[in-house]
Amino acid sequence: MGKKLFTVMIVATMAAAAAGCETTGEHTKRGAIGGGALGAVAGGVIGHQMGRGIEGALIGGTVGALSGAAIGSSIDAKRSKEEILASGEKLGISDVIVLAGSGMTDDAIIDKIARTRSVYNLSVEEIDALKKQGVSNRVINYMMGTVGK
Repeated sequence: MGKKLFTVMIVATMAAAAAGCETTGEHTKRGAIGGGALGAVAGGVIGHQMGRGIEGALIGGTVGALSGAAIGSSIDAKRSKEEILASGEKLGISDVIVLAGSGMTDDAIIDKIARTRSVYNLSVEEIDALKKQGVSNRVINYMMGTVGK
């Protein structure tokens, strides 16, 4: 029983770490964590019946985390300006791109980032993507300044 719990904890930790990036959308994070936990339990139960509980939990957790993150990511990517503004959730990069593309002012975008306490640890690729999608340098600079907050 101890090995099973340990395995489930490892899978859950891996899913949380994979989903923990601050720039990842909230649905993506929740999907990865929930899918990983459910997959680990289901895989552990199925694997146990075949004498391979640990392997089943690891495989189930990994598949569940990846599937959950993919589903959550598609939800995050499809949010409209209205959904983003009505939500109190932290903003993902795709949300900032939607707001900037909708013609929203820099001040309004920065205010929404601040009110949702969104934090970004932007990579060079993410900064390039933001610029290519029309997000202003002012908003990008504000996003980069959220890292220690």
